[in-house]
Amino acid sequence: MPRFGGANFRTNEPEVYGEPPVQRISHAARIYGLSVILAMIALTQWVIISLTDVMIHDRSEERYGWWLLCTFFGVATLSWTKLGRKVPFNYIIIGAIVESSTIYIAMEQKHSANKLVNVYAGVVVVALMLASIFWGAYFPMFIVPGDLVLSILVAIANIMMIIFFINALFIDYQGIYYAVRNIFALVAVCMVMYTATIIHDRQFDVPKNEYLFLSVLQFFSYMILHERILAIAYHSTRTISC
Repeated sequence: MPRFGGANFRTNEPEVYGEPPVQRISHAARIYGLSVILAMIALTQWVIISLTDVMIHDRSEERYGWWLLCTFFGVATLSWTKLGRKVPFNYIIIGAIVESSTIYIAMEQKHSANKLVNVYAGVVVVALMLASIFWGAYFPMFIVPGDLVLSILVAIANIMMIIFFINALFIDYQGIYYAVRNIFALVAVCMVMYTATIIHDRQFDVPKNEYLFLSVLQFFSYMILHERILAIAYHSTRTISC
C-alpha cells in the first residue's frame, strides 16, 4: 500500500499474523516428566517381579560392572553419536537402558531380607534425587559442580571402572568394590546437580534441547543411587542376621 510521498512499505519484512504459538509444555516439564515416566515404568516392573517367584542367581559383583559399563555406553551413544539421536534408534537405546537397569535392580531387590527395605530404599533415593535437583537449580553456582568438577569425576569414574574389572578378575578385594560403588554414587549426585543447572538455564554455554538425553541421564543416575542404597541395606541386613 503506497504511503504519502509515493514511497512503499518494504516488501522484505516478515508478515506476522497474531501472536506466536505458546509452547504448552516447558522444557523442564518435558525432562522431569519423562524422567518420572521412566521411573514409574521401572517401579511397576519391580512390583510385578517382587510378587513372582522368579529364581535369582547368587549375588555377583561382576554383574554390577557389566551393567554399569553397558548402560554408560548406551547413554554415550544416545548423546554423542548421530545414529543414537535418530528415530527409531534413540527409542531403542532408551528402551534397552530402562529395561536392563530395571531388571538389574530387580535382581538386587530379590536379595534383600525384608521387602520393607526396598520401600525405604526407594524413599531415600527419591529424596536424594529431589535434594540434588534443588541444589543444582537454586544454590549458588560456586558450590554447584561445574564443567571442571564433572570432567574430573567422569575421568576418575572411568579409571575406577577399569580397576573394578581388574579386581573382579584377578584380586577380588571387597574394599575396591565399595570404593567403586561410592565413586559412581558421587558422580551420579553431581550429574543430577549439573543436569539441573542446564534445565533451569544456569549453564549458558550448554545446549538444553536434548531433553531425551537429559531425561535418560537422570534416570541412569537414579538407578546408580538406588543400587548403592540397596547394596548398603543388603550388607546391613546380612551383618545383623549373622
